[in-house]
Amino acid sequence: MTVHKFIRYMDNQYGFLRLRKTPNGTMRYKDMQDLVSEYRDYLDMCHKLGYDMENSFVLYPKDLQKSHDKAARRIKHRKDAKIKRDFIAVYQKLSGQLDFEKDGLKIVYPDTPDDVIKEGHALHHCVGGYVERAANKECVILFLRKSSDESKPFYTIEVRGQKAVQVRGTGNCSMTPEVEAFITDWEQRVLSARLPAAAA
Repeated sequence: MTVHKFIRYMDNQYGFLRLRKTPNGTMRYKDMQDLVSEYRDYLDMCHKLGYDMENSFVLYPKDLQKSHDKAARRIKHRKDAKIKRDFIAVYQKLSGQLDFEKDGLKIVYPDTPDDVIKEGHALHHCVGGYVERAANKECVILFLRKSSDESKPFYTIEVRGQKAVQVRGTGNCSMTPEVEAFITDWEQRVLSARLPAAAA
């Protein structure tokens, strides 16, 4: 890539891209600096995706915005696939370690990241945002169910170390006395005994 070719390419791209708008109606490129910044991001993504960085079609795409957005989608797809793989591996390893059932309540494990997202939608809280943290072993997300209906969302539990740091029900509500008694017993009898302090 020569400086002269780069400048000519950026001038050409800015000539037709400067009038493009974002979905909310604002200008995507206020000035040339915005376009240069997006080009730098594009090249960085291409490098991460393993593209041939000497290929002129990669270095000088016909429509920088479309090529940038396509590369961003591919990066996101790869990241999502990795999160899903890591999440499933974490929970396969954890399977059975934190089981507990008492007084008509039961601990249930999510099978996939989608289970956690659906839980958040069903209970109207933000647990769906915790999928990546769970995949990275920063926390463990579990479901508390009524034994009579394990498929119906009831409460969601976030575990860090040997402690349930959050237990939330519909609309992000706090624990009922019944749920709190279950969680306290579970922490004492299961979490502290079976889960290493460094886990999650």
